Amino acid sequence: MATNKKREILIRAYLGFAFIFLLGMAIIGRAFYIQTAEGHYYRSLADSLTIFPKTVFAERGNIYSADGRLLATTLPTFDIRMDFKTTLAHPEIFKENIDSVSLLLAQMFPEKTAAQYKSEMTRERRKKNRYYLLKRNVSFNQLNEMKRWPMFREGQYKSGMIALQEDKRLHPFLLLAKRTIGSINDDGGIVGLEKQFDTELKGKEGTIMVQKIAGGVTVPLDSKEEIAAQPGKDIYTTLDIELQDVAEDALMRALQHHAADHGCVVLMEVKTGRIKAMANLGLIKDSTYGEIQNYAIGEATEPGSTFKLATVASLIEDGIVTKDSKVFVGDGKYTLYNKTIADHDAPESPEITLQRAFEESSNVAMASLADKNYSAFREKYYRHLVEFGFDKKINIELPGAAKPVLREPQKWSGVSAAYLAHGYELAITPLHTLTFYNAIANNGVMVQPHIVEKIKSYNATVDSTVTEVLNPQVCSEKTIAQLRKMLEGVVEQGTASNLKTDYLHVAGKTGTAVVSQGKTGYNGSGKKIYRASFCGYFPAENPQYSMIVMINSPSANGYYGNVVAGSIFKEVADKVYSLNLNMHKAVNEQLAAQKSLPVINKGAASDLKSIYTFLGTEMNHVDGEWATVHTAANKLLLAQNEVTGSTVPDVTGMSLKDALYLLESAGIKVNVIGKGTVVRQSIVGEKIAKGTSITIELR
Repeated sequence: MATNKKREILIRAYLGFAFIFLLGMAIIGRAFYIQTAEGHYYRSLADSLTIFPKTVFAERGNIYSADGRLLATTLPTFDIRMDFKTTLAHPEIFKENIDSVSLLLAQMFPEKTAAQYKSEMTRERRKKNRYYLLKRNVSFNQLNEMKRWPMFREGQYKSGMIALQEDKRLHPFLLLAKRTIGSINDDGGIVGLEKQFDTELKGKEGTIMVQKIAGGVTVPLDSKEEIAAQPGKDIYTTLDIELQDVAEDALMRALQHHAADHGCVVLMEVKTGRIKAMANLGLIKDSTYGEIQNYAIGEATEPGSTFKLATVASLIEDGIVTKDSKVFVGDGKYTLYNKTIADHDAPESPEITLQRAFEESSNVAMASLADKNYSAFREKYYRHLVEFGFDKKINIELPGAAKPVLREPQKWSGVSAAYLAHGYELAITPLHTLTFYNAIANNGVMVQPHIVEKIKSYNATVDSTVTEVLNPQVCSEKTIAQLRKMLEGVVEQGTASNLKTDYLHVAGKTGTAVVSQGKTGYNGSGKKIYRASFCGYFPAENPQYSMIVMINSPSANGYYGNVVAGSIFKEVADKVYSLNLNMHKAVNEQLAAQKSLPVINKGAASDLKSIYTFLGTEMNHVDGEWATVHTAANKLLLAQNEVTGSTVPDVTGMSLKDALYLLESAGIKVNVIGKGTVVRQSIVGEKIAKGTSITIELR
């Protein structure tokens, strides 16, 4: 009985072992079958889960100024994060280096102390935080330095440091022309040239094959399927950095001084249409201004008196008047139906010339002439305005250009011609006005304004802008000659006489328009809102640049175009003049007319000699470092200027640079008042003592 029981147990054991053996052989057989017969299928399935294409973004192109300076470029920045769970596997590395790393972090990023960095990292390590943000916006150079620090130099899998790259668009000149250049916002918004030329700038994306390995890390693979990214093209603008800076600075100060809402300045080359400066500033809050909209091209409004040039051009071109024709203005009021059009000031006499009416910006003269000559011939006036370009959107290389509003003649009322004549019942952008004035300066040739000069790829020009003529002759040469005389008269003896200078002749027209306030009309709640403007060109005798300035809603220190906008025009024009020697009168003519010494009559002998030699006046040689300039027998001569180190030197007549060099080299503390050349100093000839202080006045 016992033997049978034993045999039964053995049989069962053998059967169990046999089953396990057969099962093992089946598994081995199945594995062999899968590897041989189905291996390719499963390997491709695994690859499809771990190997995949990854998009490689192209490097975005740069935007440059006319002289090749960077206006917008892309630089990599990095977010540094920490995987503290990784550091748990190497506790000795963290423990030995945390103090050093904290100290180095505090030195590079001083917004936190070393103790704070250590406390935060220790706390997050206890939490096993795998994605702790240590620092945002770390530069490439900073990252390279951090990788050499204790602990971090051990690599990601021992130190836990993760560097995540993010490309950021940077503007080396900060806010300068920011709205025109454009920006790429964090929310995906894009404006300006960045938007208009986004396709060219962003290039073409590429792809690489990557494989996911342990820890979720991906590594690139060599693959024939790889497509290289093509970098974006570079955009070269027509902007001049110095002139853009002057325009924005002058506009900013004017907006603040007059407590205005917004404004713009556009400077353009007459012959080519190249825009050299385009400034746009608007009120953000509490007297803070920024580039929130491109008003120069995107805001179509009633232009006011600057539009009178178009009316006069139409009248003269049709042979109705000349600049010397007499115009009846009566007492400065003109009633049409139930509306009265009035001049700001009473006229000099009931009858004045058209030239004088234009110089004094008479609304009555323009309205009465247009009403009497165009109310019954609306198509005639309208056709001129179309030829002047006031019915079409200006196709500049920027997004957001506004379409003008110019109603067709059949939609005019009985007063439309009169109101159009002095800049109402239509809406145009400042750039429309400037383009028309530029045509008058360009002898009737209307050119397309443009702000992009060329597009380059790998330093080779792939596209360039040529001057496009919109209208080869907006009106006859005879009409142009009269219009230019009238524009010059506005500055010589008219509403813009405050812009008159001996060195630079400007021609242009002021504008002071009342702004419509929607349903409440032009008076609003009893208070009028004004728009001040000035549009013109210079030099008047040989126009090279045209410019428009527009200031909206000035509410302090005046609101007239000659004061509010004219001051900005003059400042920018003066800067252009200072940078362009070809605008200056012949030096010999200036010296012949001079009855006193030159403006700078003292300075370093070598500098004075170089300056006057460059200007075409040969100078004699003198010994010594310092010299003075004086006249003798209608000539300019250098004479040695004795400067000792023991007494306070006479620096009157010197430039600020030379005066500061002399005085500060002698150990004298200098206080400066004004700008120009030194006209007065508080101490001269006295013995220099320790701590001597002097005040110099420049003019």
